[in-house]
Amino acid sequence: MANENVQVGKYTLESLTTGMYSDPKIVYREYIQNSVDSLEMAVANNLLEPQGMRIDIVINEEESVISIRDNGMGIPCAEAKETLMNVGNSKKRHSSNRGFRGIGRLGGMSYCDTLVFTTSAENEPQKTVVSFDCKKLRNLLIPGQYEDMTLSAVLSEITTVVVEPEKPEKHYFLVEMKDVSGFSDLLDIDTAKSYISQVAPLPYQSRHFIYSSQLHSFLTEKGYSIEEFPIFVGDSESDLEPLYKPNRSRFHSDRNKMKVDEIHKMVYFDITIDDELYALGWYGDCDWYGSLSEHEISGFRVRKGNILIGDNKTLNGIFREARFNGWTQGELFILTDKLIPNARRDDFEQNQYYFKLLDALREGVGLDITRAIREASLARNDVSTKVMREVAKKIGEATSILDEGFNSSVDKEKLIAELTATAETLAKTKPKDDAQAQQKEQLTQQIETTVEEVTESKKYKLNQVNSGIDKKSKKILSVVSDILSTKLSKFLVDEIIEEIIKELNGK
Repeated sequence: MANENVQVGKYTLESLTTGMYSDPKIVYREYIQNSVDSLEMAVANNLLEPQGMRIDIVINEEESVISIRDNGMGIPCAEAKETLMNVGNSKKRHSSNRGFRGIGRLGGMSYCDTLVFTTSAENEPQKTVVSFDCKKLRNLLIPGQYEDMTLSAVLSEITTVVVEPEKPEKHYFLVEMKDVSGFSDLLDIDTAKSYISQVAPLPYQSRHFIYSSQLHSFLTEKGYSIEEFPIFVGDSESDLEPLYKPNRSRFHSDRNKMKVDEIHKMVYFDITIDDELYALGWYGDCDWYGSLSEHEISGFRVRKGNILIGDNKTLNGIFREARFNGWTQGELFILTDKLIPNARRDDFEQNQYYFKLLDALREGVGLDITRAIREASLARNDVSTKVMREVAKKIGEATSILDEGFNSSVDKEKLIAELTATAETLAKTKPKDDAQAQQKEQLTQQIETTVEEVTESKKYKLNQVNSGIDKKSKKILSVVSDILSTKLSKFLVDEIIEEIIKELNGK
């Protein structure tokens, strides 16, 4: 028979805030994932178009205030108080939401003096403001004092709820952390941007990660539509800038020598266990010089709902030598609901499905990357191998450009010339054994096919302009893009063309 006198002590709140998370920056992830769930719900209920979603994060170090605002569903006034004061009692389900335990929203209590939630739902002429006096909370949690207070009593003591007028068309949720502790690094905007770029479900920046379009195509073909959300960060509302994932095609590795490396081609894979698709993944095949120097991109990153679970060391265990994870740039997108993030989001619940996944990764991609690293090390001084890697790299670059479109006819001609020169170099290469001869034959066929595809392609980025501009204007744009391509680097032209397309499409 249940004991009706069981009470939850006040120290439970400390366990669920300070005790739950080892890194203060995790509060950004918790509030972002709640915003993302709300935005998806708003789109599903036809309250927003996908392109209208937005999360704004203001980090005002001077005033010690952090605010995180989304334009999602918001919470109706009749439900706001109960929803925001419940602890560990969320209506969300892990199969459809990123935040589902009803704990994360309290994380900010540990790092500020006042935590405020303000929310409004569409067609309601009011907003609900729930404020938590976190400074008072810390006093109530001093050991040896107020020992008879329950968790419920403490929350009631530190919380105020008011309802204020609001425009009926407004719908949003706003988190404000006031008088943020200077002992945490939450107010360091560069540190926050770095953390958020790694953790949040952000888009890739195509000019830095040229394989983004190709990656999207792979995921789409496999039936997975990657969730990406626009997140803007700044030190004021007038100084917000968009964030992107940090992945880069070109990077530095071998921390001592800082060698320039780059992805020659993308390697895609899926993890299917017991006839169920558990995950989709990718990694960049490069020259494998050593550990990636940029911490933001090193290591396989595990994501569910495109939000990072764990960190860059979470998948160390799939390699026979854990250090090889640090040599790798890649992502693993979890699709199955059998894999459930734990309360801290630093890993998954340790169930049988989790161990099956790790076994599959060890016997698959873990061994493949280890083999690639070993082979790259042996091939450092092998001229034929170097040439063939350069050919594979050039084919990969061309495939990516074909997928995204050319900046100009000049760029197209340059690419054809580069491919032709690469093919001529390959033809002069003498294989050292039968395996290399077979590889040369395959690459020869691939590069011939690629040259033909590039020559016949009429896909240009400027074709993405969907506004009704006339033929004369299109011709002018074409001439401008040709001139830019003869004067500037491809990466800079990529950026300029991207901005032109956005401006003409009204984005």
